[in-house]
Amino acid sequence: MKARHWSTVSEAGAVSGIRFMFGIYRWFGRLPFRICLYPVILYYFLFKKTARDASLEYLRHMRADYRLRDDQPLLLQSYRHFMNFGECILDKLAVWQGDISLDSLAFHNHEVFDDLVSRGQGCVMVGSHLGNLEICRALAKRNVSVTINVLMHTAHATRFNEMLSRANSEAHVNVIQVSEISPATAILLKQKIDDGEFLVIAGDRTPVSGQGNVTEVSFLGERCYMPQGPFVLASILRCPVLSIFCLRRERGGKPFFDLYMDHFADRIRLPRRDRESALEETVQRWADLLAGYCQKAPLQWFNFYSYWHRADADPNTEISPD
Repeated sequence: MKARHWSTVSEAGAVSGIRFMFGIYRWFGRLPFRICLYPVILYYFLFKKTARDASLEYLRHMRADYRLRDDQPLLLQSYRHFMNFGECILDKLAVWQGDISLDSLAFHNHEVFDDLVSRGQGCVMVGSHLGNLEICRALAKRNVSVTINVLMHTAHATRFNEMLSRANSEAHVNVIQVSEISPATAILLKQKIDDGEFLVIAGDRTPVSGQGNVTEVSFLGERCYMPQGPFVLASILRCPVLSIFCLRRERGGKPFFDLYMDHFADRIRLPRRDRESALEETVQRWADLLAGYCQKAPLQWFNFYSYWHRADADPNTEISPD
């Protein structure tokens, strides 16, 4: 079998599909959208074997390492995992439309964020595919002077920006396409940090450029690769680092979100002599933090790619039969 890196695989959130779903939500509301979503998720669960296998692999790790409840068949839990992903898509559209208000959010450790804003200090915020990172737009609502820049490994970043602008022109959120950090990109991002802006980057996908910029760590009881990029970038920018997670729960029959912001480092230092060991320690600390938050919401990690070591696969690859 041939392994394909995650960046070469079209995700369920492709721009054309999201545009179609956004139209349903915008014109008909949440209930009709959910009715349309269920058969789509069922089809995806039944016929996307690689995604289903990745879900099962992750849930097995959660059961073994974090004692995820095992009173349900694993396959049923995997289907619930997929359904949570569908709900996440719906919530993303609601965020873009401006239908999720600050009353639907609980900000945890917000003092860390507020302090940086009050000082005009930009920072790197490391997120993940756990929960709904789109809720970071709410930070821009809460502090209207804040500009959030989301770094995405996608050629669709420009079109995402256009869609976000159409949905809510008042949201100060930019999507920046970044496949690798070139000198020009570093200068651009440094300027944004100096201007007091915030950079959000996912810390659970290996880089598009390949396996060389990853660190092997222990995650959910087994070795895997995680990206160095967010932490190398933060060291270059010489700025504080926060982690950000947004987890969903139900409250009164409606979605409610817990937004967690944790201080990760005042500054990432990677001395030349001990660069590799410093990176390993930093990335391992991130992996442990991510694992802890996965325990809070085990069915909300939406990384449907092979993640742990396999003899025939590079990190974060989808396995195809060709």
